Amino acid sequence: MQQLTLFPESAPTLPVNYYPEFLNKEEADELYQHCQELQWQQNTIRMLGKTMPVPRLECIYGDEGCDYLYSKSVLLKPLPWTSALAQLRDRITAATGYSFRIVIGNQYRSGQDSIGWHDDSEASMGFNPAIASVSLGSVRKFQIKPIGGKPADFWLEHGSLLVMHPGCQSTHLHQVPKTNKVVSTRINLTFRPHVGGKR
Repeated sequence: MQQLTLFPESAPTLPVNYYPEFLNKEEADELYQHCQELQWQQNTIRMLGKTMPVPRLECIYGDEGCDYLYSKSVLLKPLPWTSALAQLRDRITAATGYSFRIVIGNQYRSGQDSIGWHDDSEASMGFNPAIASVSLGSVRKFQIKPIGGKPADFWLEHGSLLVMHPGCQSTHLHQVPKTNKVVSTRINLTFRPHVGGKR
């Protein structure tokens, strides 16, 4: 599996690895088409005392009972694994050594769909989780920064895999910012552990 470092050698060592061609184009295209059939929904989130639509579509698949609550206001209840998502999960586990019990899908329909600076440290994932992110469709900018530090930019390609290793969520923040450029749909599949549910 070909690997590229996410940042130049002059940058601090980060708990992140990037694999630009984890899926070949045919595999990525096929998975992208499969993802069109997933049960996407636009959830609402409560921030700064206001309720507003989440600026992207979401879905979740995984093991029974592995509910996922984020920002103390958005509760996602997993649907059963599809065959394609389960096969991808197993492939990522074989490549990384990490096990996953849910996958959260984010669909960025245009450059105005986004996710702001955050870490993924929800208690349901346990202590220092590893998170594996597969990107499909349009290339979007991904930014990551040490807490209190400066961000570095990267563009996640169709069929790529980004792995945030244990510890990353404790020390770094990441986001997919808005863009005024004309971009088509990007789908992001983030595979995550979970400490609850039925095994």
